[in-house]
Amino acid sequence: MQGEETSKTKSRVALVVGAAVMGLGIMTMTAFGGRSVTDDNANAVDRGPAVETIAAAAADGHYIIEAPGRLRSRQALSVVGEVAGKITYVNPQFVLGGRLDQGDILFKVNASDFEADVASARAQITSAEASVLRARLDNDRRQKLAQSSAVSEASRDQAVADLASAEANLLQAKAQLKRAEENLSRVTVRAPFPALVVSEDVSQDTYVSPGQTLGLIIDTRLGELVAGLAPNEAAAVAQTLKRNNGQMIATAVPNAGSVGSGRLTGTIDLFSPSIDETSRSALVVGVFPDAFAAENAGQIFANDFMTLQIQVLSDQQVWRLPAGSVRKNAYVWAVENGVLARRDVDVINTDNDSIFVTSPNALGDDHIMLTLLSEEVEGMRVQAVQRTAVADVRSTVR
Repeated sequence: MQGEETSKTKSRVALVVGAAVMGLGIMTMTAFGGRSVTDDNANAVDRGPAVETIAAAAADGHYIIEAPGRLRSRQALSVVGEVAGKITYVNPQFVLGGRLDQGDILFKVNASDFEADVASARAQITSAEASVLRARLDNDRRQKLAQSSAVSEASRDQAVADLASAEANLLQAKAQLKRAEENLSRVTVRAPFPALVVSEDVSQDTYVSPGQTLGLIIDTRLGELVAGLAPNEAAAVAQTLKRNNGQMIATAVPNAGSVGSGRLTGTIDLFSPSIDETSRSALVVGVFPDAFAAENAGQIFANDFMTLQIQVLSDQQVWRLPAGSVRKNAYVWAVENGVLARRDVDVINTDNDSIFVTSPNALGDDHIMLTLLSEEVEGMRVQAVQRTAVADVRSTVR
């Protein structure tokens, strides 16, 4: 019995010693392991947060400026009655949407009274010419008689006055004939240019008065789109115009506010000499031949909203970047030797998820930070992770 108790006591002591040794080992491992994790965390903090970067892609410098505007005809004319009278003829094409060639008659006013006025004025001229001839002969006769004192000086002076009066009446009769002929010509109203009827309010057998508005027509030969440009855009357009000797292609395309669906190709005409008071932008004019021609019917509309597109060439190197890399449209962060360095940029255009910029710095060798951090300061330490370039990167600014 005593031997068995001694054996049990020895076993308990061995278990206690073993547990103590195991506990000491675990504490040692934990201590060393904790120190290792702490060191790793400290090193990570020292290196800064991990950020994704990408290399800037050089673009060829051509890019498109877009500016919304309103397409209109370069020439629009309110059709008004020039003389009073009854409408005797209306062109069947003088209706909403009708098309007329230059010189086509729009409508006619009854000409009878005006023809009578012309005939009367011509008769007045004939009578006045006869009076002048009679007064001239009488004046010549009295001048001769006055030389021999056969008539008085008063009689001679009267003959001179009668001749002057007859000549004045002739001039007045000629003026009345000219006025009558002009009124007669106004009874027929013609299209001054190839025209599209935008509105009309005239019908046969109705009466019109001078100045009464009877319709609106526009010139189909030339459309224009006036748009506002920001200062840097206006400078780019002016520079490209100068480089191309004043020649520059422009395109008018539909936008969200457009009714039509057609596109037009034309040229930049000139800058407007005034600044738009609302937007404080420079106005540029794009002109489009045959904008309202018949083949564009249903696709192009006068006074429709459209976007003017102008391709320009930058005189600086242009860089293509993901849109999220540009901060406040003013700068990007480059990663140099593990720290952030600010690079100022000027945004010139955007295209889907890309943004095109110029910069006083050459960005080609820089790794541009994409990740957005809660705190971003010059000289901040970061860990750069390079993004693989997208396979279909376009080098031309669209």
